[in-house]
Amino acid sequence: MYPDLEKLLSDLSKISPLKAQGDQLPGDENCIFQLEKSGEYYFLMQCPFFENSDRVAPPLLDGFFMYAILASFPQQVMVGAGHTNENYRKVQRVRGHVSITLGADALYAGELVFSGRRLVSWNHVSGHFLPTPEQRHTQLTPNVKRLLPEYLFVDPIAEMHRRRHELLQEFMDEEW
Repeated sequence: MYPDLEKLLSDLSKISPLKAQGDQLPGDENCIFQLEKSGEYYFLMQCPFFENSDRVAPPLLDGFFMYAILASFPQQVMVGAGHTNENYRKVQRVRGHVSITLGADALYAGELVFSGRRLVSWNHVSGHFLPTPEQRHTQLTPNVKRLLPEYLFVDPIAEMHRRRHELLQEFMDEEW
């Protein structure tokens, strides 16, 4: 299953938890779910934090979600609808990444965008955990990399600089 087991073990040994910078109200069984996929389609499952809950996970609707990979659950991606995702009621949305982790350490955190139950993009934007784009190469386990494919990763800062460069180039190419 793993062609280069030594590399995998080396990568896993580099994982180190990120501490939350600041507090947030914790989420609950109404707003924190585990992300999973079948083929190219994603769905939500009951979060393992709330094992005794009788809540059923809602369907995965389009829009913006926040995610966190907890140090205590490194193989799973926990998600919550972002506070601006109007496809979910307010009680089903999270306030931020620390809400998802219930204040615990994370390995990585950021934002997800879904359309038609397909992941459109993901990033590392988290003001509470502050992961770097580079940390995705060492902080994510193989199962998480299956859920968050590299080709859909977007670094918003690099994208902003790229777009700025394009606009500047267009401006410089115009005839005066």
